[in-house]
Amino acid sequence: MIEVLVSALVILIVAGAVLSLMSATTRSAADQRTKAAAYSAAQEDQARLRAMRLSSLNRLDETRTVSLDGSTFTVESKGVFVNSSTGTDSSCEAEGSSADYVRITSTVTWNGSRTPVTIDSIVAPSTASLDPNHGSLIITATNGQLEPLSGLGLSGSGAGTFSGSTDANGCANFADLPAGNYTLSTSATGFVDADGNYSPWATTVGVVASASTPLSLMYDLPGTVLASFNYRVGSSSEFRTAYADSIVAYNALMPSGAKGYGSPGGTRTETVEANPLFPFKEADTIYAGSCESNLPESAAAKATVIVPANGTVKTPQIQLPALNLTAKREGSPIGGARVTVTDESCRSGGSYVKREYTTDSSGAMVNPATHVPEPGLPWGRYQVCVSIGERHRYESRVSVKNLTSGTNLTVEVPTGGWGSGGECP
Repeated sequence: MIEVLVSALVILIVAGAVLSLMSATTRSAADQRTKAAAYSAAQEDQARLRAMRLSSLNRLDETRTVSLDGSTFTVESKGVFVNSSTGTDSSCEAEGSSADYVRITSTVTWNGSRTPVTIDSIVAPSTASLDPNHGSLIITATNGQLEPLSGLGLSGSGAGTFSGSTDANGCANFADLPAGNYTLSTSATGFVDADGNYSPWATTVGVVASASTPLSLMYDLPGTVLASFNYRVGSSSEFRTAYADSIVAYNALMPSGAKGYGSPGGTRTETVEANPLFPFKEADTIYAGSCESNLPESAAAKATVIVPANGTVKTPQIQLPALNLTAKREGSPIGGARVTVTDESCRSGGSYVKREYTTDSSGAMVNPATHVPEPGLPWGRYQVCVSIGERHRYESRVSVKNLTSGTNLTVEVPTGGWGSGGECP
């Protein structure tokens, strides 16, 4: 009886092993059939790509599903122009020469697949298949940290048309374009260009026949700078809060050189905001005023800050040179006089920037609304006019650039005489 049971157990074990082997063999055969079908789908896609026009293959990136032998496959098709002299895609590195061939890639995946089926091949342009009067436009886009900027929308019109976006490397190549000039439009929601302007942006670019034309672009999320000021009281060591109406941000990489913020000649406040600003990798120089002519020679009258992308940074207090004005009549200080200070080298909106004040009982300049002393001015040269009643007096070419003791100026308003009638303009 025992021998019968042992024999039966042995038979069961052997049968189980045989069944497992048969099942594994069946699964392996099924996987091989599916993989063979996937390979067939990849070959069919390669044949489809080879039948397409070369211009349609450039930057081709499409995904579709196909059914074959009862299975559903996902087919990803890609095409890119390649420069044979470098062995790389006709992209950011292939400047100065045209594309030589097209690399086409078909990648097939299916439910349960661990390793996709991929087929690569090249399509060489035949004689005259690409117009020798055509060229390529190679665009490189980076952010303020000079890192690749992907997903930047691009479109162009002119001698021909094109559209697309930058890839993960911040690169876009538009091949087989008719030679000539194009207006390139770019867009990225919430981004600014190097001059701090929001999208969309337009750039004129020329495409050269039988060559690749490179173009570099920079866009990023804007940052904000909050600038505050002080001035020295006479030649003492005392500093007080200064007020300003505008500031200038300067960076050597800014195409315009510098950009003004605030309201030139308008309301003066303790803090002036500069926004939007491009977040360059290198620091911006911030100073009070409305023009590049207000750029101070002294480091204390300006600040250098790294602008954060999508963030805010405050400057240390920036010192303004003081105009220590004393308005007098018949040798005595006069209060309630009207003072206009006009920047002789800075225009805004077609007119010279003018700031208005009044005088207190000591004849010093104060804010007309708050009566708070405001001797601090942007670095520059000014025309100063003091008027009271129907009389006024001008002083021209007044240099306000002294940070140690300020610029001392006494203006005597006449009681009469030729040429002094009326108020200051």
